[in-house]
Amino acid sequence: MCGIAGVFDYTNRNALPLDRDRALAMVDTLIHRGPDDGGVWMAPGILLGHRRLSILDVSHDGHQPMFDAKSGCGIVYNGEVYNHRELRDELRSLGHCFSSATDTEVILRGYVEWGRDVVLRLNGMFAWAIYDPSQQSLWLVRDGVGIKPLFVHDDGSRVWFASEIKALLKVLPNLAKVDREGIGRFLAFGYTPSPRTGFQGISQLKPGESWMVKRGISIDRTTWFRMPYPQSQRACSMPVAVDRLESAFDAAIAQQLVSDVPVGAMLSGGLDSSAIVRSMRRKGAKQIETFSAGFAEASFDERGYARQVANRYATQHQEVTLASDSHAWIYKLVSHAEEPLADNSAIPLYLLSEFMRKSVTVALNGDGADELLAGYDTYRASQLAPYYRRCPRWLRQYVLKPMVQFLPNSVAKYNTKMMLGRFFSGAEHSAPRDHAMWRSMISLELRTHLFRSEFLKQAGDPWLEYVAVLDNAPEHLTPLEQQLHMDFCFHLPNGLLVKSDRMSMAHGLEVRVPWLDTKTIEACLSIPPSLKRRGKNGKCVLKEMLSQDLPRDLTHRRKAGFLVPLESWMQNSWQPLLRLHLTEQFAEETGFFHWPVLSRMMDEQRLGKADHAYALYALLILSVWWETWISGKRPTDFNRPTTAKATSWDTPV
Repeated sequence: MCGIAGVFDYTNRNALPLDRDRALAMVDTLIHRGPDDGGVWMAPGILLGHRRLSILDVSHDGHQPMFDAKSGCGIVYNGEVYNHRELRDELRSLGHCFSSATDTEVILRGYVEWGRDVVLRLNGMFAWAIYDPSQQSLWLVRDGVGIKPLFVHDDGSRVWFASEIKALLKVLPNLAKVDREGIGRFLAFGYTPSPRTGFQGISQLKPGESWMVKRGISIDRTTWFRMPYPQSQRACSMPVAVDRLESAFDAAIAQQLVSDVPVGAMLSGGLDSSAIVRSMRRKGAKQIETFSAGFAEASFDERGYARQVANRYATQHQEVTLASDSHAWIYKLVSHAEEPLADNSAIPLYLLSEFMRKSVTVALNGDGADELLAGYDTYRASQLAPYYRRCPRWLRQYVLKPMVQFLPNSVAKYNTKMMLGRFFSGAEHSAPRDHAMWRSMISLELRTHLFRSEFLKQAGDPWLEYVAVLDNAPEHLTPLEQQLHMDFCFHLPNGLLVKSDRMSMAHGLEVRVPWLDTKTIEACLSIPPSLKRRGKNGKCVLKEMLSQDLPRDLTHRRKAGFLVPLESWMQNSWQPLLRLHLTEQFAEETGFFHWPVLSRMMDEQRLGKADHAYALYALLILSVWWETWISGKRPTDFNRPTTAKATSWDTPV
């Protein structure tokens, strides 16, 4: 896992893209992603830069940029390819010789042998830039699911790229301008869906997208990845489905345990992470290190369940506790996220990653299982919504929805008032839009009062974009499978995977996601939806698999989620932070909000008269993001490892 950066001039092959000092500065902004090594190579019209986190072949043989001596092709690469050994053997049989044991060299020589088809052979997570001097081209690629990021800026003559936005802003500070439409998306979902970033002029490759940039030819943007759905839905029994899932997942774990540095697992006590630890033990891991984060608030703390799993599989288990003063980390979170990101579970993930990095360099986590196996409660809501819509409109508008306001306020996790309010709001919309509405960070009702009319016009209808991903889905999908497809292709890469990448790589911790292994995805997509969810019971096939050696009170308990006690914190200890950043000056400077409404929201939260916790958290993140990246009032605050090795200048120019 690493960080990459560079620039390619596709109009003038004779000019140097940057001077030495600026090139080194650009690459070194990514030093937290790769503290072990760094390299910059520059020639007329091209710059390739890399920061390395050494995972496979930790020797200098894995140094990047890496070049093929015969073709002159060079690569900078971020990620892990789990089937690199099989591909290496195939390439050797075709006459290729290797000088390292890295997957980087496998990709490079695979490109020399197979051209752009090499990407179709890979199982892993990746983002790369390959320079081909014979074609006078730069090939930018992002993995199919969107696990690894790749940001770009096209100025009309050059394409700039980097693993993080801060590397681009280091040499192009004029790009620190707000994209108001992108912010509109953020204030709908709590993240900025690709290709937007929140910054004008900075975009990102979508999952499974590639750019082929050739001198004298326009940029060819293509989507190389397609979800590996079966051609038609096939029925199977629960035992067959369990065997199919277990075989694929065990194989994924076996490949992802391969590392030349210590590997651990994030263990919440939920199904997804428990399955990871189970398979680690099944595949012969001798010493398993597991890590959990918990809270002082009992209803949010899941560490007891994690301990049960750790005891069952005899892991070396460690824990960290988060206090309500975790707001001190907000500035670091915003600096590392770069895009506006209002997923409050980023707080414990940031601190857990910092804690884990003291013991391991690689961590396995459970991202993706909910979107593949129907774990979210929103799928149950989508089942119930048609019945709600059959009620007379007068009953819905004047009885059911107002009834929610008379329920007592609560700071408990998944409290009834919050859940019913979200359900009634989303269920007013027909399918599949209703499912997209349940991803709203700020309700439609609140949006109409809080946001200024001109901003609402600029923001447009963000939920259309969520639903639009169904354009690439097979026609035979059931309603549940359509919802899973939307979440997998929109919510997962734009929200959850962004959080996992930025918060872990802030500490130089590589996170691997075995649920998003190619074979695991194929196995999950082949399982009938009736074996994934039955009424309010989700992940049925996974529960059946885990029940072979875990007790029912673990496998069949309600999904918890890795959330913080946001309602309580916003009502109490975080109030001073809200007042510091959510000010009338901020409302006027941005032009997004009506200040009286925003002020009233904070008062109602403090007094317990209403629950605006998620909306206020999103607005707080936006304010800190604005101060950090747009107005420049707050300097960026990200870790620079004191033990990091210097970046080398590989080729004098």
